[in-house]
Formats: sequence, C-alpha cells, structure tokens
Amino acid sequence: FQIYGNVCRLLGWEPRILIEEALRRFDDGINPLIVKLPTGYGKTSITLCAGLACRETGSNWLRVIHVLPMRSIVDDIELRLSNHIQKLSFKKVKIYKQYMGSPMSPFYCGRGIIVTALDTFMMNLFKVPAPEFRKLIELGYSHYDIPRANIYSSAVVFDEFHLLSNIGSLDDELKSLASSLAAVRALCEAGVPLVISTATLPEVLVEAIKGVLKKIGIEVDERNVLRWVDLKDDIFKRSMQLKKISFGVVSEDEIINLLRANSGKRILFVMNKVERAVKLFRKIHQIIGYGSQTILLHGRLREDIKKERVKDIDYAQIVIATQVVEAGVDKSFDVLITDPCPLDRFIQRAGRIARSAESREGDIYVIELTDDEPYSGVYSRELTKDSINVLEKLNGETLEKLELEEILIREMEQVYERHMNPDSIIPHARLKILSQLDEQPLLGKDEARQALIGLEGFTDSFGIVAVFDALEIRKNFSYEFCVGVSEDTAKKLLKSGCMVLIREKLKREDLSRYVEEVEFDLEDFKLVRLREWLVEKLLSSREPLTISLLKYGVEGLAVESIDPMEGLVWT
Repeated sequence: FQIYGNVCRLLGWEPRILIEEALRRFDDGINPLIVKLPTGYGKTSITLCAGLACRETGSNWLRVIHVLPMRSIVDDIELRLSNHIQKLSFKKVKIYKQYMGSPMSPFYCGRGIIVTALDTFMMNLFKVPAPEFRKLIELGYSHYDIPRANIYSSAVVFDEFHLLSNIGSLDDELKSLASSLAAVRALCEAGVPLVISTATLPEVLVEAIKGVLKKIGIEVDERNVLRWVDLKDDIFKRSMQLKKISFGVVSEDEIINLLRANSGKRILFVMNKVERAVKLFRKIHQIIGYGSQTILLHGRLREDIKKERVKDIDYAQIVIATQVVEAGVDKSFDVLITDPCPLDRFIQRAGRIARSAESREGDIYVIELTDDEPYSGVYSRELTKDSINVLEKLNGETLEKLELEEILIREMEQVYERHMNPDSIIPHARLKILSQLDEQPLLGKDEARQALIGLEGFTDSFGIVAVFDALEIRKNFSYEFCVGVSEDTAKKLLKSGCMVLIREKLKREDLSRYVEEVEFDLEDFKLVRLREWLVEKLLSSREPLTISLLKYGVEGLAVESIDPMEGLVWT
C-alpha cells in the first residue's frame, strides 16, 4: 500500500481510492482478492506494486506472475511495466515475459515480475513445463518441480479472468475455465497470494469461484470481492463524467460512410473473425490506400510483424483488429465500430474509447445482425443475441462513459444469469483430474502427459500449430517468422500438401521413411514434404495433432510465404 503512494508521486499519477483499498486488503492477506473495477482504472498498478514489494525485506513472495489470456497482449503489458520500472529507476526489479517463443524466464525463476500467457502458466502448474513440452512428449522426462516451486513461492495475478475462462464462447468443454478454477483452488489452498482482476467478471463466475473454494474449506465473503460500488472515487468519477459517449447501431453498408464522416479521428474496428478484418482492410485500402496510418492487427500475423503493429498503434489513424485488442492494450480511440459479441467482451472493446485523460467524447457503433455470420463459430448465439437486444435499446443515446459502463455491466449480469448458473458451467470432471494432478505427489510426469493428451490440452488455445514462412526461414531461421493456427486449419494445410519443418536430429532411416522430398536444409531443421501415408496417419490420429507432430519430429508446418501485410488468410 505504501509503495503505491510512492509510485503515484514519482510517476505523476492521481492515486485511485479503490486501488489503495485493493492493496490494503492484499497486505492484510485477503485471499483470493477479486477486483472488479472499471476499464482504464489502472488495475495493472497492483502488479507493479506487488512486484516492487517482492524485493522488500519480509516479503512473502519472491516474484509476481501476471497471467494474461492471450499471447498477443503479453508484449504490451511487459513493455508498459518495463517503462514504469525504468522511470522509477528501480533496477532491482526486472520484468520478464514468458510464453512459447519468448523464453525470458522459462521456469519462472526470475525475481521481479513475470508476464506470461495462460497456456504457459497452466502447463507449468500442472506438471507439463512449457519449455520441456517436446522432451516430455518425445522422451518422457521433464523437470516439472522447478516451475511449480517458483509458482508456489510467488504472488499471482489473473488479469481479465472473464477472458481466461472463455465463457460465452462455443467451446462446450470450457478447458480454460476448468484450468483456471483448478489453479485458483490449488493456489489458495497453498496460501499463494492471488489477485483476480477484471472490469467485467460476471457474478456467475464469482459464485463458481466461491463454490470451488468452499469445497476445500475456504470461505469467500464480501472482503474478498472489491467492487466499484464499494467505495466512492469522486476524482475518477468526475473525470469520467466529462467523457460523453454516443451510441448507435448501424448496418454493414454504412461502415464506409462512417469512416468518411469521422475522417481525422482515431477509429478502431473490431471484427470477430480474421477473414472479416482482412476483407474490411482491403475495402478501406481501395478508398484511402495503404499507409502507416492504417493498421491491420490479428492473431494470424507473423510474430515479428504483430509485435511491430502493437507498437505502431499509437501512431495509427485507423486500426482494424480482431479480439486481440479487447483487453490489456492500453490505447485510446475516438470511434469504435464493432461486430456483435457478448456484453462482457463488448464492455472491454468500448473501454478503448475516450480512454486517455484528455479525451472528452467518443462514438460507438455496433454492426447490426443480419444473419449468424459475424459471430458464428466464435460466440454463443443465444448470449450474443441477448446482448444485442440490450445494445439496441441504447441506439441514439449519448451517455457519460462511466454511466454507460455501469448500465452495460448491470445488463451483462442479467444476461449471464439467464443463460448460466454457477454449478452447471463448472467442468467438474476436468476440474477433478487437474486438482488430483496438482495435489498428489505420486502423480508425476507420466500422469501429467496422459492428462494433457487425454484432456486434449489444459486450455482452449492448446493445439495451436506453428506455420512458418518458408521464404523467410530459408534466409534466417527464427520463431518470429511463424503464425499459430488451430488444429482444424493445420489439418487443412496438411491435406493441401504443405511443407513441414522436421528436426535434423531425426534418424536417417526414419527420415527416408517419412520424407518424400527435402526442399531445403537449415542448421537444425529440414524443410520437407511428408510421404502421403504419414500425412494420412497424422490426419486420422485420435491424439491432438500437436502431439502427433512432435512424435515424428515435426516442429511445425510451412507455407511458401506469409503475406507481411495481411498475414495467413484464405479470403
């Protein structure tokens, strides 16, 4: 708590009353601490202060692990925290980022703040260390106790828990929710300080957390949940009252007219699918041409390009994006034009509008539903329809920004209450397996491997397959020149006869059996085309494709090139 006051003074921040209260409760050992505060309130400062505290004498944790739902926003949070530490001249605390392809602290050994992705954290917690994933699958060994020991000697922050859980999506298994609840149970039972932070956590999820913890004798009461209505922050409220947000529902045909009408303003488009974002990007290009002022940002861009695009957002006039900007990206826009989505996602998207201190007005437009296309394959149809019904009632209204968010949060609670109840959304079978894996010391690497394969991963993003840009890796191999795609997409690429990247260490006799043609020799890999029988075997295997590929020494797939402007798309 005292550290926060010093940070605000040195960085020139206005202290936030509810952040102070959150840190008081954190200091008092309230565990877990669930923080439900508005978008743009400065919740990341909790991680910053806890990270600074870990180097203090008598601290109960050696590091802070900040867990984010998507790899795409890890870089942005890491950069923001690094900038804060640099301005504070606090050299004892280092900021690390850790996810597949960015191993700054592979086993979470770093002292300071580790910003990590959900899939990496869950693998490290449940005895499948992410940096040794290949070793575990191929050779059957790993050092899982190292990352687990580091997790259990840390403080943990689950940022944007509603996205970590992935409720509202079409994934009936809710892998991420099961893992997140199992992690909450494991960490709280062990006394690991835990903060669950979000602006849009439905009460149905709060009740699910309470139910899981109650079964192990941990009662969660009102002290554990800090809500915006619990205390008055008149300074923040007054600043939000100065911001006026106009709201409208528009047809698809009106998008370009809106673009022209808002010329000179910073405009954010959020599309639910990569293909829709690319299609819109091309349409806008026909009108105003390519340039640094228009940015396309989605999950199927090469890693090196994606990182540059996130940095370039500050200088862009128009950003066309997918859900990668929903949370964690601290940028401000004047206009939002968005596809329909469940209300918790919509509130996050709306939070990017008039976000900066000097912003006074903004406009939000929701593209009206004409068919299922904008959300099919992404979100629950019922939740989205119900959410759109709420938004249509606000059509033509102009509201204070905080008032709009408060209205939407109340409506969100009612929508989720109608469609879900706390017990039915919990994937009990998955939760039981993961809890046993964590609790039982006799369950080790072999059982963890079986659980990972049997459950088809611990998170919804498991099964992502790397697709490399063959043109680039022929010149200089780097994991920066790849894109992550879903298993279904990877199978389509395999069927089409794409190349694969196979490890050089593969035995010669295996290489001749598996490989039809060697396209190019790299230092540690070969770029090859697989024999047809092996492709059929991979496609028909019951195991996740990621696992099957690893067993045959395949690092990833490869295409001739990945468009640096648009990414890997098929439109």
